[in-house]
Amino acid sequence: MAEALLKRLDSAHFDVTSAGIDCGNMHPLAIEVMKEIGVDLEGRVPKTMHDVLNLGFDFVITLCDRAKVACPEFPKAELVHWRFDDPLAAMEDIKRKRLFLSLRDQIAQRVRLFALVQVRFAPVENYVARRSAVSV
Repeated sequence: MAEALLKRLDSAHFDVTSAGIDCGNMHPLAIEVMKEIGVDLEGRVPKTMHDVLNLGFDFVITLCDRAKVACPEFPKAELVHWRFDDPLAAMEDIKRKRLFLSLRDQIAQRVRLFALVQVRFAPVENYVARRSAVSV
């Protein structure tokens, strides 16, 4: 979700990649709640952190405590940690959907603030080059 939201918000300034601790199928509720705001995640194949280890990033953003601990070191990247609750912790489907909606909205809010701060306060030479970020 974070990758798609940042790409949608500001692909002119950011080259975004997403990778996870475990590689699996995208959760249907993640696809559903993103589709509600016009972002189609259908058919996207998640990457693992090992798939992006050799890429250079300006930022590595972890989205949960487990990712922060498991995240390998990315040289020269600034580590940013955003702690979000796991929506899969809920047992009931209705509550789980609400948690996915909340997660989407929380990530969107953080992404907007992140982009605003990074673009606004970047040195002049960075305005020309895109910054790269990975969310884990």
